[in-house]
Amino acid sequence: MTLWFLARALGMVALLGFTASVCLGALASSTGRGGRALEQRAVRQLAHRSVALVALGALALHVGLLVLDTHVALSLTSVVVPFTSGFAPFAVGLGTLGVWAFVATALSGLSRGRLAGSRVSPLVWRTVHGAAYVGWVLSMGHGVLAGTDTGRAWTTIVYAGCALAVAAAVALRVLARPRRTTAPTDSVPGHRVLVRGGFR
Repeated sequence: MTLWFLARALGMVALLGFTASVCLGALASSTGRGGRALEQRAVRQLAHRSVALVALGALALHVGLLVLDTHVALSLTSVVVPFTSGFAPFAVGLGTLGVWAFVATALSGLSRGRLAGSRVSPLVWRTVHGAAYVGWVLSMGHGVLAGTDTGRAWTTIVYAGCALAVAAAVALRVLARPRRTTAPTDSVPGHRVLVRGGFR
């Protein structure tokens, strides 16, 4: 049972780590401009990557210990191929999809430097890196449905806290984006466009 308890604990550590990483990633893009803002963004991005690395390590240990443990029948295939597990196939399948989403996110993060110089690649990078949000939702679903501690007061507090933290971080990111006050009308001769800071 020792491996089972460790696996459960590491699963919760991974969820907390990915929650923190998603929040930091969202907030890293919500800073303003200027020297101090750029410094804050760099610190947040460094923290984002560091926490994500710790979460990935906890996730790998979580999966590895579940495969080694005999408390539940989980083969390596069942944790790699979604919805093939003999134990809670749907819940485990959500976890498997979450793993793949986080792997895709990590790989896109590693390749960011190579894609930065292209016009098309940054959009592709943002799309793939956005899989972190999908992975987080899947991991939440996996934890709620497969977690043997689900329903206890402390797990309810943890899940609710994670959900509120991500919702707040995403809201701050959306609100921090600059807004256009009118639609672009550059093609109309003599028409000035109202933009942030005045007309042009």
